[in-house]
Amino acid sequence: MKLYYIIVSSRTAVKENRFSGLFLPEKHDKLIKKRETRTSRMRISRLLVCLCLLALLCACAAPEAALPETPAEATAAPEPVPTEPPVPAEPVEVPVAAEEPEPEYALLPAEPVWLLGQLTEVFSAAEAEWAAADDVLTAAAPLQADADVLAGLDTIRAQDQDYVNIKDAAAALGLEWGQAPDGSRYLAKRQTVGEIPEGWNVPVLMYHAVGDEIWGYSDLFVSAASMEEQLQYLQENGYEAIWFSDLAHIEDYEKPVILTFDDGYDDNYTVLYPLLEKYQTKATIFVIGNAMGSTHKMTQEQVYEMAASGLVSIQSHTYTHGNLSAMDEAALRQEMERSNAALAAATGQIPYVLCYPEGKYSYLTMDVAKDYYTFALRMDGWTYQTGTDPYQVPRSFVSRRITLPDFLWFVNPSGKTN
Repeated sequence: MKLYYIIVSSRTAVKENRFSGLFLPEKHDKLIKKRETRTSRMRISRLLVCLCLLALLCACAAPEAALPETPAEATAAPEPVPTEPPVPAEPVEVPVAAEEPEPEYALLPAEPVWLLGQLTEVFSAAEAEWAAADDVLTAAAPLQADADVLAGLDTIRAQDQDYVNIKDAAAALGLEWGQAPDGSRYLAKRQTVGEIPEGWNVPVLMYHAVGDEIWGYSDLFVSAASMEEQLQYLQENGYEAIWFSDLAHIEDYEKPVILTFDDGYDDNYTVLYPLLEKYQTKATIFVIGNAMGSTHKMTQEQVYEMAASGLVSIQSHTYTHGNLSAMDEAALRQEMERSNAALAAATGQIPYVLCYPEGKYSYLTMDVAKDYYTFALRMDGWTYQTGTDPYQVPRSFVSRRITLPDFLWFVNPSGKTN
């Protein structure tokens, strides 16, 4: 019983970690030490782990410490480094912003226009009508307009060329719109004549056909030889052939004459025109509006070429070559308006002189003519004198039978009256 008590008491003492002063066997003593050692190690390990974690947290949170400079590094001045002379920097090209290209327009074909006698293509775009600037300048060449006449006008770019507003170009050139008898549109120049000084004798000679191919009334055909003889005489004897528009400065001519040719025969182009070019002589041709291109008449292209030459003035011989003395006012206006429209489209010049067909006219004819023309010509008479009725200008008929002495008799009165 005593031994059992000792064993039980030892177990209790061990469990409660206390000793009651009893003597314990050696085996029990080693067991207790072993447990105490294991517990201490576990506590030390836990403490070391906590310290490591705490050190790691402090190292992450603390700023990096700057390394102290050595006294030599802090006070010593850097040694100068030899350098080469500076090389001038090359200029840097600043890129210039490229101008935005003008927008290309889609041109739609519009109704062409007879621009100063040339049929010119017209296009519509941006709610306006446009024509190539080069075409406009080419057509305006006979006007001898300034080269910069189109400067400042609105333009658009299309098909690799510039186009100008056709209405603006017409205004810049001083042109008028109209409609030809065939319905086509035209732009033409109106000729104005200033005040005409009085007291000058101006022989006005009347011709028709020129050449040796006679297919009609022979007296109407002046031979080519006679025509050249007369032009040569005028040139060699100080006479100057002028147009009716030149009468406004008649004082510039000592011996003025006006050469007129009725009906617009094709030999006026084939025979007369080369002679006019040879002697640089001006002439006035009265063309029948609806006869261009008909038998023995000049074509529209020939009429234009002569009008653009600077030697020939194309004027009105009415539209149908009818008897004006037998027409009422409406018929007269139609004859004159349609004639002017046809010739304006063909030449780019609005006629300002009327030749009464076959010399037939009435007082009504003259009254109506004043609304369209500055001058009107008869087929008979003698020498025209400035200051007299410009709607009854007399002429001298030069027929095939006229000799050079007869011709001299026609032109001799030329010049200032006494």
